[in-house]
Amino acid sequence: MTNLELTGRSLSKRQLEEKALQTTSFPNQIAAGSFAPHSTIVEVGCFRTAAVRDALLAKNLMPVRQDIQVLCHEMTHWFDFFGTIWGRDYIGNICRAYRAFERRTEAEFPKIVELFDKDRSVLSPEYYRFTSAPTTQHTMARPWSIEYVAGAEIDAFGATREDRPIFMARFGENPSRQVFARQPLSVGALLEVRAIASEIGGAITAVNSNPEEGPRLVEMKLANREFNNLAYDHELIEYNTAVHILSVQAGTMELFLSARLAAALAYIALNLQKLDFQKLKVPESFAAFGKRNKAFKRNYDRGYAFAAMVFNGGTFDGDELEYIERCVASSGLGTPSEIIAAAALELGNPFFFSGGNNITAHFTRETAMSRRILETHAKLPQYSLTLQSLVGELRTVCPPFLDADANFVELNTGRIDEYEPEMMHEAAHALRGYTRNLLSGCRGI
Repeated sequence: MTNLELTGRSLSKRQLEEKALQTTSFPNQIAAGSFAPHSTIVEVGCFRTAAVRDALLAKNLMPVRQDIQVLCHEMTHWFDFFGTIWGRDYIGNICRAYRAFERRTEAEFPKIVELFDKDRSVLSPEYYRFTSAPTTQHTMARPWSIEYVAGAEIDAFGATREDRPIFMARFGENPSRQVFARQPLSVGALLEVRAIASEIGGAITAVNSNPEEGPRLVEMKLANREFNNLAYDHELIEYNTAVHILSVQAGTMELFLSARLAAALAYIALNLQKLDFQKLKVPESFAAFGKRNKAFKRNYDRGYAFAAMVFNGGTFDGDELEYIERCVASSGLGTPSEIIAAAALELGNPFFFSGGNNITAHFTRETAMSRRILETHAKLPQYSLTLQSLVGELRTVCPPFLDADANFVELNTGRIDEYEPEMMHEAAHALRGYTRNLLSGCRGI
């Protein structure tokens, strides 16, 4: 991060307000940062560039712990977007929508609506979830109870679609099991647990950079309390569902450990390919879901795959790598290294998009780095981004990001010139307006 450079470029107040409307389809647990997939702009709204520079010079990052945490959190979203099988599929939908927007013919309308539905699939619609405040405070030592149900999606005509089931967790108080929330296990939940694991790692790195033991102990206790409070905030339950499921099923009672393990299995789930879903073993306890189990697999439901691996893996016995390998192998998926190697081969194929434009060319260029992103993460502990990897091997592909003053900052000098974030913002805002107008006609939205 010694090459932390202000680019002299920024977004205007108007553009920032427009950008805020573009992030609603992607998990953004914290107000301090965001990632907008249609523009691929990363915002680290709490990042104080001058303060981080001073901390780097002093070789003590503890005063800027929050800045580092949120940077790792949002960059994880960017890397998982460009560096996973799930992300490559999503990018295809985005590019098809941009091409349809450019052509603006009725024959292309379905591509716009398809992207709208793809966006909605990242986070679960409000209809399928509810939450209310539990009557008492819970912690990892006294976790929420969890029950599992398989619901079904309601289509645009109001019909229940048995071919589109939804894996959901019902959270209850401990020990009464009084239900206070229901939450689908969405792709957004997987993305968020990975970002939280990276954020925890960033916090640990920042705290450990302080040379004095006393302040380190105090700050680490404070960070631990902050993360545990987030984990048991019922308003943020969608973003914490994956870590709670793993913690209860595996018997891990420590948040940082649970987040690391959940992040690793989420990464595997995000990189499964169609053939993997055919091989996925349905846990015995899912028998009550009946035919919906086959539908989950046909739909390549990554949240369901994550849950299946957790249930098939059994109890955690102290060895993190052995546990992850057991979850994968017991699910009929082979080994994690085999899944990652197959994903690397797929992401190494050029992302060819015929009839594109300068907007789709942005995605084509960035996806050229997808295999490198994945292979770098494959070498990291539990596939989680670290500050060291961000400023090391991943620095040259790291995108420019907005700091607390809405200025673009880059870790790799000159990256912003090829990235063209201002152009991407305008394109994303125009696509949003076009989509909303179309939906008012075909969906009444």
